[in-house]
Amino acid sequence: MNHKIELFNFQQEVLIDPSRFKVMASGRRVGKSYLAAVAAYQHCLEQPNRRALIIGPTVSMIRESIWQTLKGIVHHEHINGHPREIDLEIRFINGSKITLKGFDRPDSLRGISPSPTFIVLDEFAYIKEHAFTEVILPMTSDPLRKASVFVISTPKGITNDFYKLWVKGQEDKSGIWKSWQFTAEDVRPDMKEEIELARVTMDEKSFNQEYCATFNNTGDAVFYNFNRNIHVTDNLLPIEPDEPIHISIDFNVKIMASTVWCHRGNQLHAMDEFYGNADTYQLIRSIKGRYKNRDITVYPDASGRAMKTSAATGTTDFSILRNAGFKVLARTKQPPIIDSVNAVNALLKDAKGNTRLYFNKNKTPRTIASIETTTWKEGFTTGMDNAIIDKSKGVEHFSDGIRYICEYLYPIGKHKPQIIRDRSWSF
Repeated sequence: MNHKIELFNFQQEVLIDPSRFKVMASGRRVGKSYLAAVAAYQHCLEQPNRRALIIGPTVSMIRESIWQTLKGIVHHEHINGHPREIDLEIRFINGSKITLKGFDRPDSLRGISPSPTFIVLDEFAYIKEHAFTEVILPMTSDPLRKASVFVISTPKGITNDFYKLWVKGQEDKSGIWKSWQFTAEDVRPDMKEEIELARVTMDEKSFNQEYCATFNNTGDAVFYNFNRNIHVTDNLLPIEPDEPIHISIDFNVKIMASTVWCHRGNQLHAMDEFYGNADTYQLIRSIKGRYKNRDITVYPDASGRAMKTSAATGTTDFSILRNAGFKVLARTKQPPIIDSVNAVNALLKDAKGNTRLYFNKNKTPRTIASIETTTWKEGFTTGMDNAIIDKSKGVEHFSDGIRYICEYLYPIGKHKPQIIRDRSWSF
């Protein structure tokens, strides 16, 4: 760049990072849209014939949030002609160009030629689900151009694609993905008065999301006590050679989601997981291959008592597990969903603030994602009689297994009558 563009230190950190896929969660007024415009501009000046796309939830939103900013930072000597207001496009004398588009016009995003070399996704938490895999990834697949992607947004809960990408950036060890989280309070000391005004004006949840870039559990979260900062750790002791193994299992063909636990004192530590086995037989082979000569107890879905129609008479998933040498602990029938959910939430954080459920950060990513994103089915959360977990997204398999083991080992109110809210009134 031939003219001066000033950036805060955190913006420079993100801009110069070599990761191909960058994900930035930040609060309002932090300067994420400005950084996005600078990043696209720099990309186009570095080499000729590059193509940058900046995509927002809608054309009007992207025009309002970035278009004026982009025109304000681009030096007139770099532009070929004038900014194209109708097309929301700036062309440069070196053959590169920046185009702004919205996800409200999906047809305009398909078949772009030449394929982009840099893509910015602005306020991605507010873009439709699966947009990244269905629309953006195909754009990056040109082996000759290998587009880089910069995803920015204010958080919007933990059940959307933006949060999934942010987590991927936190967990990736290859250097391809990286993510950041910036709060206005930390990186914009010049906004102290505005931040304090917002703090006393907004409710706590909205303030934390909008200014502190917090990924809040939404009101439909099943395991509302789960907190990644508390329950996910890389400090759990490894499994000892003679330590008993406990495994929760959710029977589901070709998934067989299973989490490996250590029962230590009054705590449960999730240490490992299995995913993608075709059936119970294959799962057993996987477990025995990884954990040879072990004392293994499994906590499966109560449906495993049912006979398998594809197997010999009298054969069930439970009998298959027992014949493999595993001890099987399960209820004769599935307890009410709310009972098992309460058992998990109590282990996550009881009334005295104690935590007894922890997850290995590096070994149980699917289990963590499952407990974090499992939600109630809309309209079915008003009481014990109709609480239903939403299974439409397929994220609940591991969390189902968590419910089985937690409810079996630490049941809540087994001898108390269930209280069902009268549908004729509410509060």
